[in-house]
Amino acid sequence: MQIRTTCPGNYNKYYMTTDKGGWSWAIKGKPTKQDANVLSNCVGYANSRYAEIIGKECIEYQLVCNAENFIEKAKQYGLQISDKPVLGGIMVWGGNGSLAGHVAIVERIDNDNQIYTSESAYGGSAFYNATRRNDNGRWGMSSNYWFRGCIVNPSNP
Repeated sequence: MQIRTTCPGNYNKYYMTTDKGGWSWAIKGKPTKQDANVLSNCVGYANSRYAEIIGKECIEYQLVCNAENFIEKAKQYGLQISDKPVLGGIMVWGGNGSLAGHVAIVERIDNDNQIYTSESAYGGSAFYNATRRNDNGRWGMSSNYWFRGCIVNPSNP
């Protein structure tokens, strides 16, 4: 798996909605990146990157829902869930109160306590990488979020 360190673009079909000729069922991001219109949106990014890692010319698993509900959606597809980050997997956090959770892709595992992710944020950044540590039990997220698990990517053993 090649680590993603740059923002997708150039009308890559993984990151474009079906109404614009892409493969994603995700909503358009906010602010919308015209050549990757599911960005800025953690759901659109994670769903698309997961499929990109699998490498089929489609998005087989349309995990488009509130971020905190990715685990349930993945189970409907028969995907495996891990209680720790796995390479190429989707990390899933639940949100407290009005927050809809967050999802990110595990690009690299440095050790049992540190990983490197790629992410997007609705209303924020179209793309960013983060080094996340598990010092707080939430893999670097604030107390408004809790780590729910990681969806295993079927293309990685």
